[in-house]
Amino acid sequence: MNKMIDSKLGFGPMSPEIIEGVIKASSLLTQPLMLISTQNQIDWNGGYVNNWKTSEYVEFVHTLLPKYPKSHVYLCRDHLGPGFKNDNIDDVYKTLYDDIDHNFDLIHIDFSNIHADKTTVLNETKKAIQGMYKKTDTVRLEIGTEENVGRSKSTLAEIEREVTFVKEFAEPEFFVVQTGSLVKEINQVGSFHKDFIVEAHNLLSSHGVRLKEHNADYLDEDMIRARIGIVDAMNIAPQLGVLQTVTVLEQAIIYGVDISEFLTASYNSKRWEKWLFHNTASNNMLCAIIAGHYNFTSKAYQTLIFCLEKQIDIKKIIVDKTAELIQFYIKSFS
Repeated sequence: MNKMIDSKLGFGPMSPEIIEGVIKASSLLTQPLMLISTQNQIDWNGGYVNNWKTSEYVEFVHTLLPKYPKSHVYLCRDHLGPGFKNDNIDDVYKTLYDDIDHNFDLIHIDFSNIHADKTTVLNETKKAIQGMYKKTDTVRLEIGTEENVGRSKSTLAEIEREVTFVKEFAEPEFFVVQTGSLVKEINQVGSFHKDFIVEAHNLLSSHGVRLKEHNADYLDEDMIRARIGIVDAMNIAPQLGVLQTVTVLEQAIIYGVDISEFLTASYNSKRWEKWLFHNTASNNMLCAIIAGHYNFTSKAYQTLIFCLEKQIDIKKIIVDKTAELIQFYIKSFS
């Protein structure tokens, strides 16, 4: 078994520029970071991030490492299970084995979306983990099989049941617990349930497992510091996509580049629907910004970037802004 993942922060690889920003921040502060790709983003047969297959994504990451010699990034799979990309269980296993073939460091097995009783969920989880171990004994494991709604619906006894069950045949690195955080629109709308998380952290620690929080986007410094010693690791993703979208739109407005086609394409994609909170579909601008990163491969976005590149190095600006945000998380969570 490989040594533990010595990183406390995971970031979604929403674009080539964001990936480079993550690696740059890792190098600047000599901090190991996790790149946490979902199946929708990057998969064995492609995803919305640069239309990349996993093999192309891994190759791109490796081309950046010599440029940032002090960087250390782990390739991680986030939420691998039916219902996150499609309901095809065979597709889940294709992703699993393809990730192993491309030397992923950490895989999150999550069968919460099969909408079955807990015993069935756990048994399917076991099959996937055992399938993983038949192929490798070096990939680290992340577990946690609860649909994300913000506050945890699981009791401490249910968390202990799951971690004890998995510990009978595997050594999980992280257990995902809903801490109360929840991302909607372009904000953090949740609240940190500290008392419960302290108990969950102590329970997991007694089993040698670290507590991981998803949906840690848009936290301020005080919110992040409140998690130190209680939350062992955090994932941030949508915030990075919004950062890139807003950066591009701001620069386009400054330089008089037409943004209407991209806003229309982004809005019409309807990828904003699951993120709405207080606002409605009538807020076209907000919806377009929320859905922006799903549309970075669109002709409208590529045209926008082409026009901006005549004026400024827009890709470098995105990389630097991404690295700046990530450095904020690193410094606040240390």
